[in-house]
Amino acid sequence: MNFLRAPCSTSGRSALLTRHNALAPTRVHARARFSAPPRSARADTVPVWETLVVVNGAAGSSQTPEEQKELLDTLWTLQYRTPGACCASAGPVLQSATRDGAGSLQAAVYYRFSAQAQAERFVAGSAFADAKARLLGSATVSLSLWKVLVPNDMEALFKRGAAFDTGVDVILSLEPAAGAEAPAVDLIVETVGRLQSAAMAVNSVQVSCGADLLSMTSKLMWMGRFPQEESAQRFLQSPAVVELSSALRSPGASPSTTSHGPLALTSVALIEIGAVEQSKERM
Repeated sequence: MNFLRAPCSTSGRSALLTRHNALAPTRVHARARFSAPPRSARADTVPVWETLVVVNGAAGSSQTPEEQKELLDTLWTLQYRTPGACCASAGPVLQSATRDGAGSLQAAVYYRFSAQAQAERFVAGSAFADAKARLLGSATVSLSLWKVLVPNDMEALFKRGAAFDTGVDVILSLEPAAGAEAPAVDLIVETVGRLQSAAMAVNSVQVSCGADLLSMTSKLMWMGRFPQEESAQRFLQSPAVVELSSALRSPGASPSTTSHGPLALTSVALIEIGAVEQSKERM
């Protein structure tokens, strides 16, 4: 699998932009405004709605480090102005590959909501629209929303604690392979199960997967938090991922003619997650 590597080193990323994390534990007074999602029928899990905003750079253009930092800071702090937001994270794209190899994925901001209606109001709301209008420039955003059950535990639900403070998020999107019909449910379950097992084998912190409710096609979104980039790279090189990756290519690379089945990865992104400086929050 060929990935587009972002032009920055691991040791120098902190100079590129302020790093972000999930909901910071020092913001107890702000987090108190957020209500936990309602308990599901199973006492050990609760439903949440994962919302992903990916910033796509226009061909031949890129944001300056300062512009990208301001965009991520602003979008990240929208969680404090949004009812039902459980947590958020943001960061630059370290690696990416897409099915058509066009454009470039620059950054991503992730939110977790306690209800679908709250997530939908957020992406359609004025605060999000204003941030895009002021700060995107020639870039565009793509949105995804999916439902998942998470453990009914405060650290897992709000992504708090040392395990969530740093690391990387791997984001996968899967769709029917070119020319293939929508795969049967049992095949989807089997494929997701292999991805989950591969992630657990390299010590993933938390994973989620679900149908993208904002997509016009049959798209699945998969997201996993890994403690280090090395763990994420091992996951991406696992057979479970490689066998789905024949359609992926980096910008400028030739497309593969090999197909391994009716379900294929259409994009992969590796997002850096870190600690946000509280002094830089904009309320």
